[in-house]
Amino acid sequence: MKIFKYKLGMFLAFLALGCAKEYQVQEPTLKINVVKNTVKAGEVVVFNFDGNADFISFYSGETGMDYAFHNKERIYQSNNVLNFRSAKYAGNNTDCARLKYSTDFNGQYDRESIRAATWIDISDQFTIPPIVGTSATFSNSGDLEISNLFPADGKPIYFAWFFTTQANSQRTQFQVAEFKIQGVVTQDPSLSGVVYDFVDCAFKLVLGEGFDHVTVSPAPNINSTRILWSGTFANDTFKEGWAVSAPLYKSAQVNLGLDKPNPIKVVSDPESASYQYVYKTAGKYTATFVVANSSVYGRKEVVKQIEINVEP
Repeated sequence: MKIFKYKLGMFLAFLALGCAKEYQVQEPTLKINVVKNTVKAGEVVVFNFDGNADFISFYSGETGMDYAFHNKERIYQSNNVLNFRSAKYAGNNTDCARLKYSTDFNGQYDRESIRAATWIDISDQFTIPPIVGTSATFSNSGDLEISNLFPADGKPIYFAWFFTTQANSQRTQFQVAEFKIQGVVTQDPSLSGVVYDFVDCAFKLVLGEGFDHVTVSPAPNINSTRILWSGTFANDTFKEGWAVSAPLYKSAQVNLGLDKPNPIKVVSDPESASYQYVYKTAGKYTATFVVANSSVYGRKEVVKQIEINVEP
């Protein structure tokens, strides 16, 4: 009986080993080559495939799609650049919104604290549109490098929109959207990443003089995408308000994250004989294909690289 159990155990182990080998994931056999490694900018590069793989991902070698940064974040020294979009429409309050900043605001979002702080007006350093039509038509503000506005001691600054509606004037509305601070890479200004977006800035609305006993429709308000300053039809008194940001800190670096590939095949896709790509800028690039076979039994991955020279 013991001999039988021993032989049965050996048979089952042998059977399991055979099954494991049968279902073992095989290394991809895909081969990749190009007809020519040197092309002109804008010319199609054709990568020819010979063999099979369940998954194929492509890194062109360009910034943002470079295999060298597939597991290493792009962190660069950067400047802080502020920009936004705004719209002013209806009525005749042409100067109803001014952008200012403070380095001594105490962080208390009430009338007294806002009035007690020192606020520096930087409105004239942006493009803020005049009154246009009767509905919101947004304009780009332009970019302002603001690194020098931050205190040297590392303390934050606050931005605030100062709103006013003059007494006995016609209704004017003002909107601000996409207010953000970007980290623009010092060595390559074409690169940038968002340091603070509109949601991060977390503007809070404080209403001042003229709103204690007056109902305005639509009322000045802030939502997840924009700030709205609204005048009122019954406008016989002066009105003021503020939209004040959260504390914002200087950032000397920007993290652009990991570079991402272009997935060109998954297991359910049919096999393809080639892949085409166009490089628009001259330079030397390492085109990288990550090819893999994968199943519940594991994954085997191979990295294949081809140097591409792109001429002007």
